[in-house]
Amino acid sequence: MVHGLNSFRFFAFFIVFAYHMGLFEFGYMGVHAFFVLSGFLLTPIIVNMKEHLPTNKYFINFYGRRSLRIFPLYFTYLFMISIIAYVSLEHFNYDVGDRFARTLDQLGWALTYTYNFFAMSSAYEQTQTITHFWSLAVEEQFYLLWPLMIFVIHKTSVKRALIIVILSGPLIRFILGSIVMADTTNSFNTVNLAVYTFTLSSFDAFAIGGYFAMYVKPVANYKIIAFAGVVVILGFVAEYLSGVKLDIRSLGYGNFMEDSYKHVWGYTLFSFVFAAMLVNVKAKTFFPLIMENKLLAYLGKISYGLYVYHFPLTYFVGHELGDMSIYVKAVIILVMTTFLAAISYKYLEEPLLMKKDKYFPH
Repeated sequence: MVHGLNSFRFFAFFIVFAYHMGLFEFGYMGVHAFFVLSGFLLTPIIVNMKEHLPTNKYFINFYGRRSLRIFPLYFTYLFMISIIAYVSLEHFNYDVGDRFARTLDQLGWALTYTYNFFAMSSAYEQTQTITHFWSLAVEEQFYLLWPLMIFVIHKTSVKRALIIVILSGPLIRFILGSIVMADTTNSFNTVNLAVYTFTLSSFDAFAIGGYFAMYVKPVANYKIIAFAGVVVILGFVAEYLSGVKLDIRSLGYGNFMEDSYKHVWGYTLFSFVFAAMLVNVKAKTFFPLIMENKLLAYLGKISYGLYVYHFPLTYFVGHELGDMSIYVKAVIILVMTTFLAAISYKYLEEPLLMKKDKYFPH
């Protein structure tokens, strides 16, 4: 993979980390950047696999490769955090804000990759141990459905299919938001969180990533920056007109696109921003001195582990560090997370990743 794409992974993780540390209100969109990146990377691969592999190999090889990438760390972590939660509760009577108790109660949602549906409901409560796995559930559902969609359409219709999915995204979010707002049974979470975690709410992000990877050429960096600037200004204007308190840390899109129907159009605009960046990053023209940096590329390579481990450390280590400066806490927790992710990658993830081409060539 191009170094720059791994660096993009790291920056996507880092703004999520900053969000969970309370430093950057826009950071929740790092997850959305991951969705765009997944569509950008995997759509061309899936199309190519369909053209060159028989049907059984097409599905077996794709799902096999994804399983070797995703499952080992995911299920190892769930096993370990379950043991830690059980031992902490039963033998040490240690639990911060009932997080370990909630972990054991909600474990089934994580094990079945359906946590995002639980997050949509009014029964949802954060655990900080598996809460962030809602996004991995969406990714896994994308892995399940995307190859099926590509398989059933003719190769000449891929572009049209991607456009249809892109156009359907805002409509799906509008309909879902309307359903949640009209709900009188209080069965849903808030509109913004229900829309944010619903699978089909993010499928236009995957499609935009795929479309840009296959059909869009690099443009001048200043055009991408200018477009991003217009999107940010539009967000602040919408907040001002809605009477929302402005916060520079949200870049005009705070609290999961809560105001001005941003849950309908905001995600689409930023998907285009991220996808345009990725086209230039792949071409090594988007600030290459930064994006091609080997350290950042390495951190991006271990970003899956960074994402998995950071949230429990943010919460529990942050709690134990007490009233220490939030910036000092952030540095300590980031170093701990990086160490864990590096060990995890070297001894758990990488040995299995090296077998992908042997057993499931694409």
